[in-house]
Amino acid sequence: MKKRVVIIGGGVIGCSIAWRLAREGAAVTVLERGRLGREASWASAGMIAPQAEAQAAGPFFQLCLRARDTFEAALEMLRADTDVDPEYDRAGILYLALNDQERSELQQAGQWQTNAGGTVEELSVPAALKLEPAISPQAVYALHLPLERRVENRRLTLAYASAAIGKGAVLVEGVAAKQVLVHQNTIGVTANDGRTFDADVVINAAGAWSNGIQGISDPFECYPVRGQIVCFDARPGQLRASLFSPRGYLVPRRDGRILAGSTMEEAGFDKTVTLSGLTKITRAAFEMAPQLSDLPFREAWAGLRPATRDFLPVLGSSPSLPSLFYAIGHFRSGILLSAITGEIVTDLIQARTPTIDLGPFSPTRFIEPPKTSVLAFIRDILFRSRVDAAAQSSGKEVAYASDLEQGLRRCGELQPATILIDLSDAAFPAGEAAAKIRTAVPNARLIGFASHVDLKAMDAARKAGFELTLSRNEFTSRLGELLTL
Repeated sequence: MKKRVVIIGGGVIGCSIAWRLAREGAAVTVLERGRLGREASWASAGMIAPQAEAQAAGPFFQLCLRARDTFEAALEMLRADTDVDPEYDRAGILYLALNDQERSELQQAGQWQTNAGGTVEELSVPAALKLEPAISPQAVYALHLPLERRVENRRLTLAYASAAIGKGAVLVEGVAAKQVLVHQNTIGVTANDGRTFDADVVINAAGAWSNGIQGISDPFECYPVRGQIVCFDARPGQLRASLFSPRGYLVPRRDGRILAGSTMEEAGFDKTVTLSGLTKITRAAFEMAPQLSDLPFREAWAGLRPATRDFLPVLGSSPSLPSLFYAIGHFRSGILLSAITGEIVTDLIQARTPTIDLGPFSPTRFIEPPKTSVLAFIRDILFRSRVDAAAQSSGKEVAYASDLEQGLRRCGELQPATILIDLSDAAFPAGEAAAKIRTAVPNARLIGFASHVDLKAMDAARKAGFELTLSRNEFTSRLGELLTL
């Protein structure tokens, strides 16, 4: 008898899992609240880039390296099962530094990635210009990541969906999962239209919407992080390599479009494109490749990345509901991790041992309450993920605050021993923050960091009695040490 599987969520992750399971003979039904692949999967830039988007060495970096290889291998099967071309390109990524601070950060990244098994080529600026003539003449340093790839993410999602349907899966649009129900040895999903879908296994792949399903009480949250993207028209080949910098990225498409991104914003489920987001993205694009400044604007959009507290995916069985599995929280890496997630979840459903250690990504990691001794006043979501990557290597957990009021509440709740403050952010004025924090947590150690040119903020922090003030680069290089003080 075929195993009946209901997958909640028809994005790139849900469709990849559906394809792999249907390929092995399971009776698969996918429930998608809107249209297939039209949320985070549609909004992505389509990078297969474990190195360009990596924050630190560790289990997640190794998962991503493995995912890149798995993706390439899965493409052959996908091509055999569908005629949808996902436009997979092997052009690599050129990562630019446009000032000395960025050069130092990039050199450190190249070193740790090489030590952790990544492939990195250090380039002189003339060599980088030869590889991609459109880059800024103001570049001072570059890394070439030759094994990084890109794909047309919308076509990839449709390819997974088409291949799944070809193998017998049923994909249902416009039907949202309302509740997961367990009756003795069976499990099912009640939908918003009143129907119940009975199953042997249910997989929650609903991304940022995964916590809105009733009947699930596992102790973790998957929440939305907004990312905006701007698209320009160009002629095919006008930009060959994908360009990255600490400011943003540019990703070309085969038809000539160039995608520029992106933002990291806590905005709830609001997908509004904003003036501040457009300004940040277009400024970064101009700084990386000023030769492209005359490209006509085509369109802009926003998507909601699914993030967890530690910015790692959740892969595995529910600790509280039998026959419920998770494949959520892929944050910035859903396209990259789509193939390996399909493989992992299929192995779990078919009672096979996955080929990677799922411990760091298991839902059970959230059962114990966090032992938090560090509170970070940091609004920059991307930088938070860098801090978290270092924290995981140190066996620590960091809590965050997005504004001073929230931070003071968290001080009262957590009584942290160490408080990290982004002094470059106007939301955290050094003098006011120090005075109020000292009242809430008198013995906390205050460590502030800012851009090396933000001398006024650094001086204000010293006068306010911060135990340590560092440039952003020094702070990043010493993160492991600072988290264990």
